[in-house]
Amino acid sequence: MSEKLIEIKNLKVIYETDEEIVQAVNGINLTVNKGETLGLVGETGAGKTTLALSIMGLLPDKIGFIKEGEILFNGIDLTKAKEGDLRLIRGEHISMIFQDPMTSLNPILTVGEQISEVLELHRRELNKEQIDK
Repeated sequence: MSEKLIEIKNLKVIYETDEEIVQAVNGINLTVNKGETLGLVGETGAGKTTLALSIMGLLPDKIGFIKEGEILFNGIDLTKAKEGDLRLIRGEHISMIFQDPMTSLNPILTVGEQISEVLELHRRELNKEQIDK
């Protein structure tokens, strides 16, 4: 049996403004086991970015809310995790490259160099040879 890395159960996310409430993610369930890769594909506005921001605990303050559901990472419910705990998980275990690579990736540096920079910042126990690998 595969070991679950991320398990999302009945996740519902809303954006709430003075004018309206938008249901951005409506009851998604998914599991990613260790060693698996998952790609999210969908139309603009389908909720891909909102799902990723929810997993990382980065929904916009004051308007983005997880209304219901669980996001389990290695058995820890990220919807209930403290910011300090989420900060330890982000970068080291979970990362995100945003939709518009021209604004989120530096065109002067290779993608590998940019990923290495993240590892240098978040995985200080790794030496240069391990990072370059």
